[in-house]
Amino acid sequence: MRKRFWVNLALALIVLGLALAVTFGVWRHRKPTLPTLLAVHPGAVLRFAYREPHHPAVVFRKIGKQWWLVHPFRARAQNLELVSLIDELDEPVRHRYRLARILPARVGLAPPKLTLWVNHQRLAFGRTDPVGHERYIKVGAWIDLVRDVLYYRLAGNFYTLLSTRLLPKGSHITALHLPRIILRRNARGGWMLTPPEPHVSSGMIARLVRHWTYASALSVGPPGRSKSLGTVRLRLAGLSKPLTYFLAHDSFGVALVGHNPPLRWVFPLPVARKMLHLSANRKPPRARAARS
Repeated sequence: MRKRFWVNLALALIVLGLALAVTFGVWRHRKPTLPTLLAVHPGAVLRFAYREPHHPAVVFRKIGKQWWLVHPFRARAQNLELVSLIDELDEPVRHRYRLARILPARVGLAPPKLTLWVNHQRLAFGRTDPVGHERYIKVGAWIDLVRDVLYYRLAGNFYTLLSTRLLPKGSHITALHLPRIILRRNARGGWMLTPPEPHVSSGMIARLVRHWTYASALSVGPPGRSKSLGTVRLRLAGLSKPLTYFLAHDSFGVALVGHNPPLRWVFPLPVARKMLHLSANRKPPRARAARS
């Protein structure tokens, strides 16, 4: 009896051990963690540049908290777009090969379809694998095969990465010249309207200035060729020279075309009307009759 007791106790301990092993995953198969395309903290990236064959290089730099396009011209960039591009660098690598094992020309890397520089790290983009539709990307002495998204976001048009805001945040307008309206701030901080119109209230003027201060375009693109419908000039506090644009028709509404930077801001027609005309004061809401 005593021997049988110890045998049963040993079997019970074995069963308990197996149950604990299954519960806490001691014998669970763990998938190996895949390496990432480029391990970099988004806050550590200060330069993001790329180039396609037969196209000029596109260079972005982070100055303070703002991303700027610095080549081929200077313009404010969309911070969230640049951050999301940098986040794509954390993409897992499906397969990794030593450069000596693969002929670069066979995978579209001689020359590459696109070259990307993140700070001083260089990435060369080749063709996609015909079976898994994954892209060959050369990083240092390795060629990685990844489910690439970066190439499709970078190839072609870089204007989608630019800020759609017409003026920088915190801008203070001191003068606004429209085709039929001229506004200037006086020494007291008020606005002088030329030509004067008796029915125009201070609220109408403040609303017009506010539309320009926070104007955000539907899209931003190259200047293109358009017939000028008039000139717009804005003077901002702290700037010696005014910002000059000309108005043009656009299939989506009205466009503001600038030369420095050479961009075209497109505004839908209802928004453009508020920016070009002094809108009447809003009617106060009607008081509802009390229910009996």
